[in-house]
Amino acid sequence: MVGAPLATVSWLTSVMSGFLVLSVIVYVLTRVWTVVSYMQETMQVYQVVRQELGPLNMLVLCIRRMLEPSVLACYWVTLFAAQCWSNCLELVDKKYIIQDTDWFVQGLVAMAEICESPLLLISFCVVVMMVSCAALILTQSLLSTCGAVAGAGQPLLQSGVTEGVVAFVLGLQTGLTDMPMPGRVGALSIILFVVVASLLQSCLEITHPVLLSLPATNRRLVRHLVPLLLTISLLLLPLGMVYALLTKVSSDLWTLVIISSCLVTAVQAMGSLATYILFVWDSLLTVPSPYMDDYVYYVKAVTRGVELLLALAVVCGGFYESVALDREWSMLNTLVLVSHCYFNIYSRISQGWALYLARRETSKRLSSLHTATTTELATHGDVCSICYQDMESPTAVVTLCSHFFHKNCLKRWLVVQDNCPLCTKAIVAEEVKVEDVPVDTAERDNESDLAEESVDDDIEDVVVADNNKVDNPVLNVEELNEEPQLRQRHVGDGESVSHLFDGD
Repeated sequence: MVGAPLATVSWLTSVMSGFLVLSVIVYVLTRVWTVVSYMQETMQVYQVVRQELGPLNMLVLCIRRMLEPSVLACYWVTLFAAQCWSNCLELVDKKYIIQDTDWFVQGLVAMAEICESPLLLISFCVVVMMVSCAALILTQSLLSTCGAVAGAGQPLLQSGVTEGVVAFVLGLQTGLTDMPMPGRVGALSIILFVVVASLLQSCLEITHPVLLSLPATNRRLVRHLVPLLLTISLLLLPLGMVYALLTKVSSDLWTLVIISSCLVTAVQAMGSLATYILFVWDSLLTVPSPYMDDYVYYVKAVTRGVELLLALAVVCGGFYESVALDREWSMLNTLVLVSHCYFNIYSRISQGWALYLARRETSKRLSSLHTATTTELATHGDVCSICYQDMESPTAVVTLCSHFFHKNCLKRWLVVQDNCPLCTKAIVAEEVKVEDVPVDTAERDNESDLAEESVDDDIEDVVVADNNKVDNPVLNVEELNEEPQLRQRHVGDGESVSHLFDGD
């Protein structure tokens, strides 16, 4: 059409516009009967529903169907697209000016502009939930390519509900729908940062067990690439969020909470990588390292210690903001600090102290066991029942029930419970020990003489059993014959220890 007269171009434009209009009219006319039939069928259905449920229940049903998550998400996406189109074409004059022209900031402004009613806030939270669920499903799909399934046999971890609920609660607490523009943009950015931090933590919880299981289940390092890249991404993304918060968002209590959450995720990802490197190194050894459990414990201890320091930094920053800077302090900030102190400080300290006491108590109990000799191991002629590896003299011990185990394997087992893995008897006796029971040889001789003088063999057995009960008051026959019960490992004031082996 280059070089065509202007009249020809105008005529062709009019023809094409007319053809498009006629095509739309023809299509609408062909679909009219379908629309009418659908409306008639829908009216008949609602008439039956009204007769069965009544007008009020039918109204409630209609409202519930209109508030379906898919409907709300479609409603919000439509409004968001329309607002972005309006902002790009500058169709509406605004009383405020956003100097930053970055596409991310413009999208954030469009989100804030349409979030002006409770219904739109709920729709926004539904969209957040769906996006989070899609991210978790994508993470699981990527992890399944390496031959491991995250969360097999369980429902999808959190399924994005946590992120949606967090966004809704923060929207209500901050009064997002009542804020004027452009202040609403800052509040919405903080909410999105919190949601993204929670989503990254959820992705790390899915990736962590898969990454640590690969050195034992799959020796091909190529299969380790996807979980390894995911963990590295979950290390770098929180650090990028921290940089963005420190450079573009003003410092307050909420900013400190988000920064702490992002740094905790980064520290946990770093701990996962360190543990993975230890497991890979151990899998390449001809003989597994007997101190692997201690190495993993040290990595966990350092990780938990850094997490505790970050939690203390948030508390100190909150008190500094309220006292030194003399800023307005609300009940919400107090609630945030109190909950933060309980869940992130007190809980971490109590769990770490309980684990330390359990390991110390386990070391004491193991020192009382007999170390197996080379002759005993040769007579035993079997492997360790926990790790299925051969046993050698300095590293194997014998329990009171005459079962052989590696000392380090039994150390991890004793953290969980006190019973033998094979016969469920007490590994270390606490009150009654077989070697401590006094045996009087003279009494045994008297019992033998009495048995020889007896005529009836059955009566002889009864007499010997009765004399055993009378002459040996130290042994309690009922207690010794009682079936041993599984005893959960406890440390301190009745505080139980995790069922998981330390280091697994």
